[in-house]
Amino acid sequence: MTAQSINPRTGQAFGPVFADTSFGEIESIIEQAKVGFNAWSTASIAKRAEALNAIADALDNNLTELVEIADLETGLGVPRLTSEVGRTSFQIREFAKAIHAGRFITPEIDVAADAPLPAGHPELIRAVSPLGIVVVFGANNFPFAFSVLGGDTASALAAGCAVIAKAHPSHPQTSTMVHKLATQALADQGFPVGVLSLIHGVEAGVIALKSEVVSAGAFTGSRAGGRALFNIAQSREIPIPFYGELGSVNPVVALASGLSDPKAFATAYLDSLLLGNGQFCTNPSILFVPSGSSIVSEIESQIVDRSPTPFLSPATKTSHDNNRAKLAKLLSADPVVGKTIDDGGIYSAPAIIRTTAAQVSAQSEALATECFGPTGLVITYSSIAELLATLDHCEGALAGSVFAATDDDNAIKACRALAQKVGRLAWNSWPTGVAVSVGQQHGGPYPASTSSIHTSVGLHAITRFLRPISYQSLPKEIADQLL
Repeated sequence: MTAQSINPRTGQAFGPVFADTSFGEIESIIEQAKVGFNAWSTASIAKRAEALNAIADALDNNLTELVEIADLETGLGVPRLTSEVGRTSFQIREFAKAIHAGRFITPEIDVAADAPLPAGHPELIRAVSPLGIVVVFGANNFPFAFSVLGGDTASALAAGCAVIAKAHPSHPQTSTMVHKLATQALADQGFPVGVLSLIHGVEAGVIALKSEVVSAGAFTGSRAGGRALFNIAQSREIPIPFYGELGSVNPVVALASGLSDPKAFATAYLDSLLLGNGQFCTNPSILFVPSGSSIVSEIESQIVDRSPTPFLSPATKTSHDNNRAKLAKLLSADPVVGKTIDDGGIYSAPAIIRTTAAQVSAQSEALATECFGPTGLVITYSSIAELLATLDHCEGALAGSVFAATDDDNAIKACRALAQKVGRLAWNSWPTGVAVSVGQQHGGPYPASTSSIHTSVGLHAITRFLRPISYQSLPKEIADQLL
């Protein structure tokens, strides 16, 4: 198979055709990755941090060219993509800063205790070791921040791992350019090409993930694709960790006490829902509001004036449109749609589907149907008991929000119920957007992610690629060289 860039605004293919990486090429890449891992993992922390900063500099120094090609491939717009390059270089520098300061990697010394058992023990040093070679599957909605040099790659490199990145077929030119800049920066720092490799094609990614020398996988994308790869990682003769972020509906709960300004709330909701054409993994796909509230009619009156923005790819549009139709059929509800564009580009009108808690309880599949794109499901509930019962049927999600007054007796009930379902709970604010910080948790109960105890964004993402190991009674001469 092959991949070629498609301009979402015109629907036209352009640029070079990228053939899938062949089996022979993958074998060569894996051998290079082994060499790259040996060089990268044994380099000093200072040298590794310096190389990460050099990669970040390369991104910033080529900002204009990167944004230009990414905009042609994704249609996300120059302002958004400019910001995303900045976020990407920022998170790489944050990992460099963290390891240079010894965070997450500094050994913990448990001094010997000369005492009878069970209190007595020899000196133990608990350290961490990089897992090895990691296969990273890039996402289509963030061509920089969740792709070849995204958070998975940045955290794996910071941990001392080598990375084989699979380019997403919706932005192959951007992926290739980013990889070239990064490998040149690494070469300038004296590192071999195998520290960061790039492959194209679904089958190539599968072959790499099955390789016995690969120690972990990381993925951001659909549930079907992520689960298939997770199953491969777990069914190997030697199973390996697979950190998948598989999408999310991100439920938002609005109590009556949090709806003092219906018009402003409706506007803010639609802004969050439709940000990036609804193609963020943290868009609020499901909104719960009390029955009898004017919020629903306000949302519907505003959605009709909203204009569409392009999808990332024809496949993304097809998936969205199919899921919107499925949701409408399940709930016997006609979507309220906004404006349309019919000029050959990849568009669908934004829409809202209105239903009740009673209806979704009878069709619980609706709560798990993610319309990745410009569609929101607004659910009205008649009581706090009905709301809590419906939340109990929701699947795991990356994030969620509660809008309420602090003196509302039901606020804590809603927060506790939602906290059981999400990895991040926002108070009186929307879940869209993920800050790169030490306090971030981007991952939730399955199916939002395959490992709810880890994050794919923020500094703690590095822990996914570090294996703990204890050293007992090491002589200082050995410890100084080994650790």
